[in-house]
Amino acid sequence: MDTPALNRRELKYYINQIDYLTLKSKMSGIFLKDKNSTIDGCYCVRSLYFDNKSNDSYYEKMSGIENRNKYRIRIYNLSPEIVKLEIKAKKNTLIFKNSVNIEPQYVNKLIAGDYSFLLNYNNNTTNIVYTEFTKDYYRPVIIIDYKRDAYYININNIRITFDSSLKKDETNLKSFFEGNKEMQRVLNNNKIIMEIKYNNNIPAWIKNLLQIPRFERCAISKYTLSRYIEI
Repeated sequence: MDTPALNRRELKYYINQIDYLTLKSKMSGIFLKDKNSTIDGCYCVRSLYFDNKSNDSYYEKMSGIENRNKYRIRIYNLSPEIVKLEIKAKKNTLIFKNSVNIEPQYVNKLIAGDYSFLLNYNNNTTNIVYTEFTKDYYRPVIIIDYKRDAYYININNIRITFDSSLKKDETNLKSFFEGNKEMQRVLNNNKIIMEIKYNNNIPAWIKNLLQIPRFERCAISKYTLSRYIEI
């Protein structure tokens, strides 16, 4: 079944380890922890991204094109229990995300370029993916891992995430569920990506709590950050 499209705004910043620990302390008792959090308070996000023969998802982001799509499969804590097939779209300043859960055995079919099973779901997300993938030769290009510390508050659906230990694998894509796969580090340990996702607006007191004016907003994409295509 389709998850309804999320219509969101998001802000992204690079922060350091000291800023991260300071913000965590300020948020304690005000923000709630994400449901995916494990014992140490964080969880692993793994995504397999697809791009077409022209690498449009990569080049459209690098060129700053406002209306663009990315296609990926995502799991949490390396568990095959929930596998999400997602379309993440940006239209001007808004972010839209459509997702549908698929069975883990279908991941290898997508990796191998067999998209026929998508027609069995009979919903909007899988229909779009099937049409785009078959029309323009989409194929898997990179696996990206990172550790996420996530918080939320029931005001305008505000969600704060701190992502660290960003790693990539562009060669062994068939080992998507492998727990101890070798991956290449993308960011050093002191560089953390803070993302603020919200509907409508952020109240002034939360902006002050998060010290948003202190940080420089960046157009960060873990996908393009992890891929490098030589022209």
